Amino acid sequence: MPPKKEKILVVDDELIIRELLYDLLTDEGFSVEMSPDGETALKLILENNEIVVLFTDIMMPKMDGITLIHKAKEINHDIVPIIMTGYATIETARAAIKEGAYDYVLKPFNITEIKTVVNNALERNRLIKENTRLKEITELFKISENISSMRNEEQLFRFILNAALEHTQAKRGSILTVMEDGKNLKLIISIGLPEELNGKLIPLNSSTISGMVVQNIEPLLIEDTNQNPELKEYLLGLKNKSFISVPLQRKKSEFIESHPLAINEQDVIAVLNITDKSDGEVFSETDLKILRIIANHGAAAIENARLINEIDSAQREIVFTLGEIVETRSRETGSHVKRVAEYSKLLALKLGLSSKESEILRLASPLHDVGKVGIPDAILNKPGPLTPTEFEVIKSHTNIGYDMLCKAKGMVLQSASIIALEHHERFDGNGYPIGKKGKDIHIFGRIVGIADVFDALGVERVYKRAWTLNEIKEYFSEQRGKQFDPDLVDIFFSNIEEVLLIQSKFPEKNESIAS
Repeated sequence: MPPKKEKILVVDDELIIRELLYDLLTDEGFSVEMSPDGETALKLILENNEIVVLFTDIMMPKMDGITLIHKAKEINHDIVPIIMTGYATIETARAAIKEGAYDYVLKPFNITEIKTVVNNALERNRLIKENTRLKEITELFKISENISSMRNEEQLFRFILNAALEHTQAKRGSILTVMEDGKNLKLIISIGLPEELNGKLIPLNSSTISGMVVQNIEPLLIEDTNQNPELKEYLLGLKNKSFISVPLQRKKSEFIESHPLAINEQDVIAVLNITDKSDGEVFSETDLKILRIIANHGAAAIENARLINEIDSAQREIVFTLGEIVETRSRETGSHVKRVAEYSKLLALKLGLSSKESEILRLASPLHDVGKVGIPDAILNKPGPLTPTEFEVIKSHTNIGYDMLCKAKGMVLQSASIIALEHHERFDGNGYPIGKKGKDIHIFGRIVGIADVFDALGVERVYKRAWTLNEIKEYFSEQRGKQFDPDLVDIFFSNIEEVLLIQSKFPEKNESIAS
């Protein structure tokens, strides 16, 4: 019979019992260890974590079977204890089950009974391990799910550190990020460390544990610093004997590695350090495995968050640049679209729109006149009055802009398509291109309509002078409820000081709104 992997420990002060069980179990293919007493048994369990089943007598010298079971469980929580007893102590055996024993067998032994009890015990051990593994997988899935939904980098690092501490039962930890120059590490978050250490820079070299981990791109598990004298000089001030340091490693890409613009990319994003295990025990390989999983998921999430932020930033730059190009073509300036964007966000916030909605409006508003790219220069920049036919061509820029943007899937560009179409609609229904009226006009269109006209009136152009603030106020007062939403007009001018502050931040080359 081929040997089985399961290892069984038999503990009895009677040699004949130990040998009998040894013969029975080895004949079945099991690996068997024997011990005459509890103290020796505990040493074997401590030295051999592969022991699955513990056969023990109840009444033994030095240490009874119940005490042995309790101490064995402290060393190996998954070990399955089986009590051996004589007929006279059946009640004791049953009581032992209440104390943590899985089952009991009676002396003298029955071979069939031994086989049944052992197989049941092994099945229980398998189920315990499967349940433990399932719990670990479930917990790690939750971690992965939570991490993948985060976009804020600071929030991500805090979650990673908290998860690491929780799943290793540690009290202290920190995360150090690799600086862009690749020469330093920065402590960005810590728990259980003095707060004044946050923000501290340390050299990225082999003079520190974190620096070594980054350079080697390998985790470091120290169970006992006393057993690693070569690390003593790195561990000054460390009160705990055991710690783990794990790199958050960037996933490699063949394209990036070969790309000349990526020469400054670091292989490691950050280092996760954990110490001070709650129960006073040392960290294990299992703890390291958990931290590596958390670090891998965390590194991927941080890279994704950074990529999304870069894409968002690039999209914003593209939107503003395109808006500036359109305004320049129609002899406006880039400052115009910036002011309109800021006016629009301010008005949206004062109206009560959420921060997210107001920011989307700020990002989308620079494209309000993007459709002008389809208008001939001769009409767009005509110095004199437009003919009715030419004005109809100018009006078509709203539809052109909408058609350019409406098929985009992003929230910003979708909003920009609505603004492009509706910012020339009038509250009284006499606007274009559709003739929408009142609240049927999208709130973004109503807001940008006010911001755009206010800014256009207040700046000087070759074909007109800049209106004074009083003249602008008078015009809006006349058009309140006609061209513009009356409520929005009131809100806008009740916050005119903030409006003028924005105007001063993005000035024209020449003087703008007169006092």
